[in-house]
Amino acid sequence: MPTHWAIDLGTSNTTVCEDRSGQPHVVNLPDQAKLEPITQTPVMPSCVCVMDPDGEKVLIGQEAVTYNWDGRATGFARGFKRHLGMESSRAMARVGGRTFTAQDVASLFLREIVDTLEARFGEEVADVTIATPSGFYETYRAELQEIIRRVKRRGWWGRIWARLRGKPGGIVFRTLDEPVAAALGYGVDVGRPTTVIAFDFGGGSMEAAVVRTHGARTVETGRAEVLAKQAVELGGDDIDRWILERLVPSALHDWPEWEVALRWEAERVKLLASAGSEGDFTFRNESYGRLDYHVLRDLLAENGLYARIRELLDDTLTELRTRHGVLPGAIDDVILEGGSTLLPEVRNVVGDVLGRDKVREWLPFAAVARGACIFAGGAHVEDFIYHDYAIRLLPEDDKGAEYELLIPGGTRFPTVDDFVTRYYAPGFDGQRHINLFICEVGRVAGRPVDWTERPNGSSYFVPGTEGEQAFCLCLNEADPALPLSPAGSGAAPRLRVTYSVDENRWLCVTVHDLQRKTDLKVKHPVVRLR
Repeated sequence: MPTHWAIDLGTSNTTVCEDRSGQPHVVNLPDQAKLEPITQTPVMPSCVCVMDPDGEKVLIGQEAVTYNWDGRATGFARGFKRHLGMESSRAMARVGGRTFTAQDVASLFLREIVDTLEARFGEEVADVTIATPSGFYETYRAELQEIIRRVKRRGWWGRIWARLRGKPGGIVFRTLDEPVAAALGYGVDVGRPTTVIAFDFGGGSMEAAVVRTHGARTVETGRAEVLAKQAVELGGDDIDRWILERLVPSALHDWPEWEVALRWEAERVKLLASAGSEGDFTFRNESYGRLDYHVLRDLLAENGLYARIRELLDDTLTELRTRHGVLPGAIDDVILEGGSTLLPEVRNVVGDVLGRDKVREWLPFAAVARGACIFAGGAHVEDFIYHDYAIRLLPEDDKGAEYELLIPGGTRFPTVDDFVTRYYAPGFDGQRHINLFICEVGRVAGRPVDWTERPNGSSYFVPGTEGEQAFCLCLNEADPALPLSPAGSGAAPRLRVTYSVDENRWLCVTVHDLQRKTDLKVKHPVVRLR
């Protein structure tokens, strides 16, 4: 089968995915990419450093960032994506008297990606899909198509070598809307009509877009109808600035040659704190303060981030209702895109507004590229659960919660009715209620969860820090408890609970009272899994 290549060309970072075996994989190009520390996804900074006026010697990605460590390289350019289609002739860099436009820089960036892929994998890149923002003008797609074709046409020797290898000189090029790509990457079946809201929070802005897929037509064209869209010019770069303002004396900000190094350090400690760890902000061998999950969360709240997110989402829902008469309950799935969605509490704030049971969050850096590969291969959606789900237990010593694994990530659905069976005894004599608190554990893909198997055959996770505890999200805390009548007594099991996942990803429970020999719940849906 032909190799499908997909590129998520982002404003801050770019991800490349390949599908040579029917299973999309994110490509790691070690020289140009870096491993995002939370999800360990290989991401390539969307940066270019032109080294000569002819544009023959070019650095991209992490190599370009490293070369421009002091911020003084005149051939360095970033943020070119936002100018394609509308301002493609905008000057982005200057080397030896030659000006390089946004179109030039984008061409060099994609040229180097294609060359690197062909050199590494030893085959021609002849099938490329690039995801595009749903709200961008058609000229943006046209610019990308022309760039890719120009990249593949360059050089007579390249065309001769392609013919010698029996490869055609042309290229298959596709585009599809980024929200559709992300939906496919998260496992949403866009082969049926569905309404999806994509919350994209990157380095420069955050955006909410409601799109309606139209079944087979969406799968065929990669295009969806945009029902509502709102954007705010607030992103990860602003959070870095807030960290600098909190931790670093303002006098240091006035030195241009230190700006890049300070921003890098701010980003480093931000990522550590978001992952539940902590880090000292260090510059020139001096520490300026420590940042952890809770300090960063409070900093974001003080600067109004969470209020801005709620306002953005409320405005989107208002537009959706006013223009189309669509109520929030009609939204099927909520997908998160962009690295800034990993910031503390962002996912919870989005869930509070749109419904926590609808939020899918697994691949904030890889979903778009992965979905583009799935689209290129015929849009097959994999029907399995991506997250780990557990029941929250409170130990007798009351030192904190622990989590017993129920539905491991990778479980295909629907499952059998008795996929998991557990027995629960009263915690004390006279107990009249038992709660089944279902939690999502390890909400960030790639973050290791230390599940430990015990002699009873079940696996458990005990958070070691408050940061780890913050990643254990209870999904049904407001649900009523199961009644025990008569009240519980003794240490013998009182309830038998079987867990299963139905065809719509709902975790269902059947609860049997062993003492009364009667069912309290039968295939009752509790939470919708992702």
